[in-house]
Amino acid sequence: MAYPDERALSKLLDALLGLDIRVKKMFGCCCVYCDEVPVGWLNGNVFSLREVGLSYLPKELKRPHIGYSVREIVIPMEYMEADWLKAAVKDTASIIQTRKTAKR
Repeated sequence: MAYPDERALSKLLDALLGLDIRVKKMFGCCCVYCDEVPVGWLNGNVFSLREVGLSYLPKELKRPHIGYSVREIVIPMEYMEADWLKAAVKDTASIIQTRKTAKR
């Protein structure tokens, strides 16, 4: 894993402007938090969003197969300006938080 370069980090943060986003270096890359919920990773020039079953994501994005231990969707940098990205990050945080609360 590789820490993201400054351009990739800047591009992601610009794309998510207005959301409560925090980035923390760990495990050789950066964990991306939205509303204090870990929603994905920025590794080098790759953003990986946790898979939570969002139906509105573009079909061309590769989703993990059922049973794979890694449950993330790779979001290429060219999608950083997509109008759905901000909603996807916010919805991912909300779904993860809801699932976490339901397990208690």
